[in-house]
Amino acid sequence: MLNDKLFIGIITARVSASEQHKILAGIFSQAEKYNIHVAVFSNIYNFNEYHANVEVENKIYDLIESERLDGLILTAESIINQELQMRIYNKICNRNIPVVVTGVVLNGLKCINNDVRSDFRDIAHHLIDVHGFTDIDILTGFENVETSHERAAGICDVFEEKNIPFSEKNIIFGNFWNDSGEKLAMEYISGKRKLPQAIVCANDYMAYGIIDTFFENDIIVPDDVTVISYEYVGERFYHTPILTTYRRNREAIGAKAVSILYSMITGLPEEEISLKGCMICGNTCSCKIDRDYLRTELNNMRNVQYYTNLNFCGNFEQQLTICRSINDYIRVLQDFAYLIRNIAGIYLCLYENWCSLNEKTNLNVNTNDEIMIFYRIISPEYSDSNPHFFKRHMLFPEKLYGAGNDLFIYFIPIFSAGIEIGYFIFQYTTPDTLDSIYIDWIHAAVNALNMLKVKNDINTLLTYNNLSEFHDTATGLYNRSGLFSELDNVLNNSASSNKICMVMIKTSLFFDDSRIDEKKTSVKINIEIAECLKKLTVDSGSFSAKLSDKTFVAAFIGDLSDNFSDLIADRIKILISHSPEYSKERKIDTIVSAGIVAPVENCSPKELLLSLSVEINKKSAFISEKKNITGYNKYISVRTAMYKNPEKTWNAQNVCKEFGLSSGHFRAAYKNIFEISFHKDLILAKIALAKYLLMTTSLSLYSIAVKCGYEDDKYFLRQFRQITGISPNTYRKMI
Repeated sequence: MLNDKLFIGIITARVSASEQHKILAGIFSQAEKYNIHVAVFSNIYNFNEYHANVEVENKIYDLIESERLDGLILTAESIINQELQMRIYNKICNRNIPVVVTGVVLNGLKCINNDVRSDFRDIAHHLIDVHGFTDIDILTGFENVETSHERAAGICDVFEEKNIPFSEKNIIFGNFWNDSGEKLAMEYISGKRKLPQAIVCANDYMAYGIIDTFFENDIIVPDDVTVISYEYVGERFYHTPILTTYRRNREAIGAKAVSILYSMITGLPEEEISLKGCMICGNTCSCKIDRDYLRTELNNMRNVQYYTNLNFCGNFEQQLTICRSINDYIRVLQDFAYLIRNIAGIYLCLYENWCSLNEKTNLNVNTNDEIMIFYRIISPEYSDSNPHFFKRHMLFPEKLYGAGNDLFIYFIPIFSAGIEIGYFIFQYTTPDTLDSIYIDWIHAAVNALNMLKVKNDINTLLTYNNLSEFHDTATGLYNRSGLFSELDNVLNNSASSNKICMVMIKTSLFFDDSRIDEKKTSVKINIEIAECLKKLTVDSGSFSAKLSDKTFVAAFIGDLSDNFSDLIADRIKILISHSPEYSKERKIDTIVSAGIVAPVENCSPKELLLSLSVEINKKSAFISEKKNITGYNKYISVRTAMYKNPEKTWNAQNVCKEFGLSSGHFRAAYKNIFEISFHKDLILAKIALAKYLLMTTSLSLYSIAVKCGYEDDKYFLRQFRQITGISPNTYRKMI
């Protein structure tokens, strides 16, 4: 639970649709009453058919597997793709948490819905009892859908009850959309079908098709024919005359779903909530129009139009196109967050390697263990704007920075050309719902992010000039394909008694890879890192590779000890962190490594790499959490300076004075952040520099001792042996 509150997930689709608005409005209001956090997971397009470039948006539903969620509500009617329905159903069934489904009956799950048949009996009574009609047609939905027949059955029930003849010819099947209403209207106009006293439509969209077509062809509603609909989607002012429609109580469905779920989680009794709807009169029957509902609709329309004009007249997209880095991009999003109605918080969650994802790599991004980077765009409360790392299954970092205590949040996918790169989180602090306005904002934001990615790709290609099949031309190292090719070759020709050691190194943590004007520096650093790796992989059976701009691998095969990976990882980190360019541009906390030793026999290089990636991600996330500690930036500056120049005279008093730190708790804070005392860390800094000099120079031990800040070379020898277990000369010979 978050802050001791329940946290429930809502599975829906095309959250901008009015039907989903109403259910969510009921869910949010009831959740606020119970003091529950709510997370809504929704795609954007929700196509019925498979589209390869858009299908990736449905990866957003993988997030419902998060252990953070205490319960789930599925608005099943909203999911129209049958394959997607089954995938979500299977995910739900694999969760050992309470689930409530609205709109559709699913085996083994608690399901609720409005009594559609009862609603249509109310409509029939209105037409017969209030207006005296006995000649009525009903335009319902798809013939193969159960709810279509239920709606027609409600009308039939009342006709049978009142002994009024009603033929199957009076039931017309449509598709729940405007065009089937238009088609039926033309059948009346052409004389193909006799015009009845009244037409009942199974939803508003089909009714709009009828009254719009009648208006164009001078059929007067309600003088010539009465039209009554069902649903109340709230768009009546776009059509004339104003539609009379029955309000399906979707808000009550949402509220009831929360009440049931809350009862399932807590064991408390369910709240009694009536699901009965009501007639909302307009001008398509002779009843007087309900002005309160019309006034609300018009106010909503003006609000939507206001934000539409803001989006149309602003220069959001133009500002996004000139972004040169993710930091520029975030600043523009902050400046134009006001374009989304009533929004309180916007948060950006990207795959850590979003800038280098392509169709091939994206195929592997299907696990909730992937590392994400979290950026706060705006929030209802102040928080820092530092990026934070978290695993995707956590939904967001340990807390939603700046979000406060009330979470009404939406998870919306970010994808382009079939590649998923993350998701946005939109937050309201009071019960409210996203509407269609946000879609234009999302489109602009995603296009700009993709453009930023393309800019980075183009600049990289121009810098590297050309790429080979197995090698990274800029560094000379193997690329991913080359690594696996060489591993297969060496493993196939290696004795079964041998072992393989693989070490993964991740560099330049927390640096913006997308920043074009920093690319030359990144390339220089990559070349420098490659040279460091080549120093350690010159023997046969050892080689190195560059997997991405930040990730490198060194591999060794032979008669290796179990601690060989620790020794190599340490040497690689020291070589890289003390190299001139890296030492100049990066701090000491920007490099992590992980190693593994395994038997050659039955070895799977891909599984070894996956294990190393998991370990690297854990270490990266650990450092990211440390960066949240107050004063971290000053303390890491101290540590970086100390590791760069350990020969200086370092003491707590001078450090506090130089870096503007409080001397009272300096030592305690330093140990809390880095989990080592300031004094012991200084010793390790000296020994690290000594290792670097032993690996890269032929300097005498006395000269090395002096360069590391030792006045007594014998003390240096003794301290080196204490830390490493061997003498400096032995260490040098091992290299």
